[in-house]
Amino acid sequence: MEKWARINYQPCLPLGDNNSRITGCEKHIALSREAAGEGIVLLKNEEKTLPLKKGSKVAIFGKAQIDYVKGGGGSGDVHCEYVRNIYEGLKLKSDKVEVFDKLSAYYEIACLKAYAEGEKNGLFDEFEIPEELLSEAKAFTDTAIITINRYSRENEDRRNDGEDTYFALSDNEKKMVCAVTSNFKNVIVLLNTGAMIDTSWFSENSAIKAALIIWQGGMEGGLATADVLVGDVTPSGKLVDTCAEKFEDYPSSEGFHESEAYVKYTEDIFVGYRFFETIPGKKKSVVYPFGYGLSYTDFELSDLFATKLGEKIFVSVTVKNVGEYSGKEVVQVYYGAPQGKLTKPALELCAFGKTRLLKPGECETQILSFDINQMASYDDTGDICKSAYVLEAGDYKIFAGNSVRNLTELDYTYHLEETKITEQLTEYCAPKNLGKRLIHTGEYVDVPKRDIPEYEFKNEYDCKMNIPDAENKKKLSDVVCGKITLDKFIEQLTDAELLTLLWGKKNTGVANTDGMGGIPEYGIPTPMTADGPAGVRINPKTGVRTTAFPVATMLACTWNTELVEAVGVAGALEAK
Repeated sequence: MEKWARINYQPCLPLGDNNSRITGCEKHIALSREAAGEGIVLLKNEEKTLPLKKGSKVAIFGKAQIDYVKGGGGSGDVHCEYVRNIYEGLKLKSDKVEVFDKLSAYYEIACLKAYAEGEKNGLFDEFEIPEELLSEAKAFTDTAIITINRYSRENEDRRNDGEDTYFALSDNEKKMVCAVTSNFKNVIVLLNTGAMIDTSWFSENSAIKAALIIWQGGMEGGLATADVLVGDVTPSGKLVDTCAEKFEDYPSSEGFHESEAYVKYTEDIFVGYRFFETIPGKKKSVVYPFGYGLSYTDFELSDLFATKLGEKIFVSVTVKNVGEYSGKEVVQVYYGAPQGKLTKPALELCAFGKTRLLKPGECETQILSFDINQMASYDDTGDICKSAYVLEAGDYKIFAGNSVRNLTELDYTYHLEETKITEQLTEYCAPKNLGKRLIHTGEYVDVPKRDIPEYEFKNEYDCKMNIPDAENKKKLSDVVCGKITLDKFIEQLTDAELLTLLWGKKNTGVANTDGMGGIPEYGIPTPMTADGPAGVRINPKTGVRTTAFPVATMLACTWNTELVEAVGVAGALEAK
């Protein structure tokens, strides 16, 4: 019954090697910093402005240097021991860079005042720059760093109208940018955000020399940013979305807020790069494409080769570091399927791999593979075979490179003579009242209205369930002891009882995200859920502090599956 005791008396603090603490330990915090450094994406670097040369002087503008957003809100928040902001991160690099402290102190005092007045992290507007401080900063250095932040959480979907300027810069932010670019020769932009934000304002602006999306990097995000700025870490992150010119360029922006009760995914499969790289005329809307990300060094891709072995296609690419810094590169493989009866994107990512840290002159050969059936398309309306994955006859072209816009077509094409059904499924959760959806030509086609049966179920969140003959029911402990199989145990539960296991149960004091399970008549306890997208979330009243990892967007931008798995293992150990 030890498991039940642990559930009823959470949280406990398991010990690691040599009686060391696991939860919020130095090892996990270091991993969080490493992941943040590898997920930062360098978007622009004119005249090799970055990395900052040793002995550089910088003035940091913008409240985000102090008001650093480590991650999302709601259940995505993590109560950690500390959060390292951008200013603090650069101060820890005092042997390499000197910061104009007086300017940063102004922002720190202004932020503390805002917090005292009830403002929340990442949710208040930019401050005006005092003219005297601007002049002093200009006399101190010719290099300025602009910081911009954004905060987001569940149940607060973003618009781009009125006072809600999540995507575009606010008027106060525009004033700050104008003041800085008018007074400094070298301007660097840092975007502390969890999702897409306007990048058009600096992409073609010659007054802004460099820009990085530093995302929301967890508790060590500010230090990870400093690691990259001074060149202790060479940026190797690649975008996992497309930076477009305007909010309206994204197909979901038009109808997302039509109702609070539903969302119509009329863009269908044409999400992200599949939209911009396929739909006629949309390529011109792209500022920075999917898979894009610069480095401090340069890479050369050669010996690109593809072949079929069994039911897989293998792609080989040799990567050579031909620059001056050590760095990592991401090899990306795409396929282009033939247009037939089923609409398809022009390009589809099918494999990728990240090199180890390559020194100047070093090479590494990446051998990547993917299943041929992975190129199949789903037929939900029966144009070929309803509710089935289908490989249509024709030529499937293979491409490799380091972004969706920097690809080489390989000297291999997978040719299929006859259309093939790769997997037959059954229809569930079909769109009931979608109306229309996008196809590859940029046109919309009608989607027939479907008669989908609805299952009505009353949420009995706080209600005591009426379970007949409860005293004679088998208990979950009987499964643990081997007296009954789990299948036999589950056979006792009605559909309604099974459903009650899946919705939240009230917090019993240690969790911030409530619990699950909880049918005492069957001996099913109510373990508290402490999971979250960026780490374990324990009620701060317990005194337990956990590790705040970078947000999922940033982890994805590492394109490093081994590193992301390590973060998952660390989170699992802390949860345990």
